[in-house]
Amino acid sequence: MREFTLRALSIALLAVALLPGCSKKPLGLPASEIPPDGVSGVPQPAVPDPDMPPVDPATVIAGAVKEVKSKFLDKEADDKTQSLLHIKVLALDGPVDISDNTRWEIWKPGFDPEEQKPEVGGWASAESAVPPGTWDVRLHYEDGPLVKVDGWIRNITFTAGKLWKAEVILAAPMQYVRIFGKIKGDDVADNMHIDLFKAGSDQQQPLMSFWSTQKQSLPAGSYDLVLSYDKDNLKAKGTLKGLAVGGNHGILKTTGTLIKE
Repeated sequence: MREFTLRALSIALLAVALLPGCSKKPLGLPASEIPPDGVSGVPQPAVPDPDMPPVDPATVIAGAVKEVKSKFLDKEADDKTQSLLHIKVLALDGPVDISDNTRWEIWKPGFDPEEQKPEVGGWASAESAVPPGTWDVRLHYEDGPLVKVDGWIRNITFTAGKLWKAEVILAAPMQYVRIFGKIKGDDVADNMHIDLFKAGSDQQQPLMSFWSTQKQSLPAGSYDLVLSYDKDNLKAKGTLKGLAVGGNHGILKTTGTLIKE
């Protein structure tokens, strides 16, 4: 009987020791495992086509379009009454191929995009059919809620049975940003909230808000960040002033320090 009682007592004590909360719960990753600050993941520079000639001098470029090279090739669309278009879009910094995030639109020359709609549009990464005629080509690059860039290539004459193949340099400087946070050296990125402002501004409303460690795309520039943490009865605040976001389309990681309230 005594042996049974001692065994039961031992089991009960072991169960109590394993209950949640009996030992201090770490806030997150140990400080040694938080990724180091800096820029990583910069895309390999794209290689421009050396055989692509400069665009016709009569062609006008505007907005974020900085350079255009193009040529017409003999190629029929499935609908032989149509022309074809294929645009490779390179970001000025790098250059980096951003075709997958760039859309093109065909507009009648002189039309106002605020009041009208394009004739047709599609993704720059795909070869697409367009109606013959002289058109303005609008390029729209977008990555997230803040990175949006527009440019124009005007007076391109499309002909049935021809492919207009173009290579465009677009000014679209941006980086992806990941923000971590620490309280007394402990990682708190699991539940840290971030409000983003233009550096030095007195804005009441942030440009955007997001959770820490999420990769966010931001235009090149300088930003102020307000950091807040609220979990398990622990509240803390912090700031990151003058975060410099570059234009090489890499991943910028930085860590802020929060103070308990």
